Amino acid sequence: MIKRLNNKKLGILFGIAVLGLLWNCKSTDVTKGESYLSEIHSLEQLMQNDTYYIEVDVAYPFVTAATQQVANAILMPGTGNSASRIDVAGDGHFIEIQADTVKGDLSFFGERRLNGGSYGRANGGIVFEGIPKAYEKTINKENRTLNIEFNISGEGTENYDINLKIYPNHKAVVDVRSNFRTVMRYDGRLKPKDNSQ
Repeated sequence: MIKRLNNKKLGILFGIAVLGLLWNCKSTDVTKGESYLSEIHSLEQLMQNDTYYIEVDVAYPFVTAATQQVANAILMPGTGNSASRIDVAGDGHFIEIQADTVKGDLSFFGERRLNGGSYGRANGGIVFEGIPKAYEKTINKENRTLNIEFNISGEGTENYDINLKIYPNHKAVVDVRSNFRTVMRYDGRLKPKDNSQ
């Protein structure tokens, strides 16, 4: 009899737990409804643009053991930066998309691969300008981002695969992959072009 009561209580508790879980999921969907629709509408409006200007504030290098040692020992003491996060706000780094042309000037803190690229150039950053290949804009409704992807040539034989995510609040995240360098990520903000320079 006691065993049957305990099983019954366990069944009731399990049922309450499942109902509570379902209720929480449902209430979350209801409260997200209006903000979700508003954010998706904002992204759809952004997608209609053909001009974007991203002002870069923070660089996130791909940290290897060598990068970590050099950055922490020599380059970063007392700055508040680390090998994995470097504040570049106010340094003039940007990505600009205008109709069918892209232009970018980004800092680079990482390692170059020995098998290619041009050494000894004046600018060690990631610099490009021209007509991109494989340019694509999509809205990711699940992550609430406008995604812009393209491939662009840099100096010499260097190529960059750029993945740009813009959020409804105009925050931007940029991932850059190069055939001659380690991966870089940047955080920035979408700004009106006329106020950016």
